[in-house]
Amino acid sequence: MTHLTGDRLEAYCDGSLAKRERTAADSHVAHCSQCRVEVEDWRAVYAALATLPRFGPRPGFADRVMARVRIRQAWHARAGAVLARVLPRTTPGWAFAAAILSVPVLFVGGFAAWLLSKSYITAQGLWIFATDRFAEGANQMASGAMTHAMNSDIAAWLVTSLTRLLDAAGARGVGAMAAASAMVVAFSAWILYRYLFRSPVRSATHATSV
Repeated sequence: MTHLTGDRLEAYCDGSLAKRERTAADSHVAHCSQCRVEVEDWRAVYAALATLPRFGPRPGFADRVMARVRIRQAWHARAGAVLARVLPRTTPGWAFAAAILSVPVLFVGGFAAWLLSKSYITAQGLWIFATDRFAEGANQMASGAMTHAMNSDIAAWLVTSLTRLLDAAGARGVGAMAAASAMVVAFSAWILYRYLFRSPVRSATHATSV
């Protein structure tokens, strides 16, 4: 007959076994002298523990603990608290904020209306001029950034490293590393989708003692 394990003996003595399991344990203990001795030892331990004095916390213990607790709110809760302080709370306050925000719009609109009032300026020509200037500025910024990046020490180090890698690994080795990198990128994308976009985001607050 299989003896009762230590965990089952402990559960049997403290009364946490289910009714069906307790019935089986009663039957086993009644016919097993070894388990019966261990049950008596466990009951002696519980009886000794029951005689020990029980101490309660001193008055004000909970207040002292809670006074040292700081609640860490989620980032969206902190952002909401900041916005609640910055945004106006009354109708006149919202009206004043709307008036302040409308000043740039009115200025730009007035300037555009003044330009369009000239006979030699049309809306189509103004739009073409603005888009050309924007495209030219964007191209200049991109070209300058690319030139600066290519002339930097990082770009020189990358070129040197790639050259050494090609010399050491060869075309097949580089192809294998590229395939492995593609697999890592695909796996990383799946992880981001699985745990960042697909799964619901659970917000929780954490308490720490300082």
